Amino acid sequence: MSRISVVIPAYNEASDLPQTIQGIRDLSLECEVIVVDDGSVDDTKKIAERLADITVALPVNQGKGQALMEGWKRAEGTHIVMLDADLGSTSSEMAHLLPPLLTNEADLVIGMLPTHSSKKGFGLVKKRAQQYIAKRTGAFLTAPLSGQRAFHRRWLPSLLEENVQGFGVETQMLLHFLLRGAVVKEIPTLMAHRYTGKTISGFIHRFQQWIDIERALRGSNT
Repeated sequence: MSRISVVIPAYNEASDLPQTIQGIRDLSLECEVIVVDDGSVDDTKKIAERLADITVALPVNQGKGQALMEGWKRAEGTHIVMLDADLGSTSSEMAHLLPPLLTNEADLVIGMLPTHSSKKGFGLVKKRAQQYIAKRTGAFLTAPLSGQRAFHRRWLPSLLEENVQGFGVETQMLLHFLLRGAVVKEIPTLMAHRYTGKTISGFIHRFQQWIDIERALRGSNT
C-alpha cells in the first residue's frame, strides 16, 4: 500500500497539470498520483494518462466534489492529500501538510495560501463559510475554502457517504470532521494557484462557489 495518495480533480487544466504533477514527483515521496479528469474538453485526460499513476475520466463535468469522491474511491495510501490542479510547481509545498498527520497532531491538515492583496472585496464567500462553521462547531478557520488538504484514510468510509456539492466540498468536509470531534490544523504554505480575478469568468466562478457552499450548508442541517 502506498503511504500517500495524492488526488487531483482537474477540469480543463492541460496547461498547469504537468508542472503540478512534477512538483509532487520532485519530493521523492512514496506516493501515488491520482488525477480525475472531470469531463475536460482540452488535453487534460491525455496528460493525466501520461504522467499520473491513476487516471479517472468522467464523461461529463460533475463538479469538484464528485471528482474528488471518484479519486478517493481509488486511493490506496494510508494518508490522502487533495490538491488543486493549477498549483504548478508549488504543489511541492504539500510536504508541509504531512508532519501533523504523521505525528498524530491532527486529523485534517489544511494548507493556507499566501494572501493576495488584489483579492480584497472577494471575501464574502469565505466569510460566509467561516461564520457558519464557527456557529456550528465553535472553530474559526482562516482558510475554510482552501482545497489543499491532507487526512488519514480512516476518514474515507464516512466521507464517501456524504453527498458532496461541487465547490462546497471543502466546507462540507470541515463540518464533517469538526462535528465528529476531529482536530483540524492550518499550515502556512507558499502554494499558489491561478487567480480568477475581477473578470467575468472570475465572477462566474465565485457565484457558482457561493451556490455550492450554500447547498452544502443547507444539507449539513439535515
